[in-house]
Amino acid sequence: MVVIYRKRLSRQILGLSMVIFRGPMLAVMALCRIFKFNCIFTVYPGSRKDIEGYFPPGFRWITHFVSGKPFIAGVITTGNGLGRGLILAVPNTVDQFRSDKKLVGNIMSRLKRTKKIIGAKTIAIAGQGPRFFKSHFPYEQPFVYGLKGRVFSVVETVERVVEKHGQTKADVTVAILGVGEIGQAIIANLQEKGFRAAGIDLRVVEGRAEIATQQGLESLKSADLIVVQTPRGDDVVPYYENLKKTAILIDDAHPRITFKPGEVKFYKVAVGRSGVEFKPPLPGYEKYWIPGCVHESLVVAESGNADMSQEEFHTRSKELGFFAHLIDDR
Repeated sequence: MVVIYRKRLSRQILGLSMVIFRGPMLAVMALCRIFKFNCIFTVYPGSRKDIEGYFPPGFRWITHFVSGKPFIAGVITTGNGLGRGLILAVPNTVDQFRSDKKLVGNIMSRLKRTKKIIGAKTIAIAGQGPRFFKSHFPYEQPFVYGLKGRVFSVVETVERVVEKHGQTKADVTVAILGVGEIGQAIIANLQEKGFRAAGIDLRVVEGRAEIATQQGLESLKSADLIVVQTPRGDDVVPYYENLKKTAILIDDAHPRITFKPGEVKFYKVAVGRSGVEFKPPLPGYEKYWIPGCVHESLVVAESGNADMSQEEFHTRSKELGFFAHLIDDR
């Protein structure tokens, strides 16, 4: 099992301090224009452990007083002189985003206000946040949806993995385990690039995501490369015995896979760029891993173009120095 929630005292102290001094910090942030913050990245707890990642033991109760109120949780360096990123956090969950329109409206208003104060160009929301924000309000500029960034991160990883192992696109069968909006976009882009790609649908049974059909199970068994897009990474663990020994597993689940396969090759989807670091690192991430939503936000902010096609986005991303880490962190 991989330990992905290492305690980061610096992050916990920063989170507590920024909540306590949130008011004065709003005034201080007006000076942030001199630091050229190009984008705002907003994170939220995907789990109870994520909340503990931002506050010292015994202080989790304080989150009730800042519900819907973004507080500073770190910075993103870029190393290219084109601007930095400011990390904000809210102590709210996806379930709250899904059900509470007023909460989402308050968060969006406060993020827009912060953007105006510090002079940022784009706002990115982590994970599933954009989907549920979009269900309540128009999700348009300066908010970046993040889909293009997620597609780039997976497709670029697939291409580099195939290249690394001396395979050819036409000979590799790619299965996307979990076909939502992101999975469909990944399949379409892989097919455009010449891959044989198909999706495997899931169903939820007693809180677990399972392969929905026998045909889906057969597709998993015959796949050369499997991209995991399950609601939880470890939903794939019961199917390890069904994978070919020569298969390659690529993890793009959030939360990520913690129980890694013993025999098949394994890679974690992670985009990077020279000079980009998260200080302090995000819970469950290394400091140089760039989430797809942040990647897209940086590309849009630095290029000034929010209306690129997926292929245009791929090209611009590479021009700006983004690449796929081929990480096997077992």
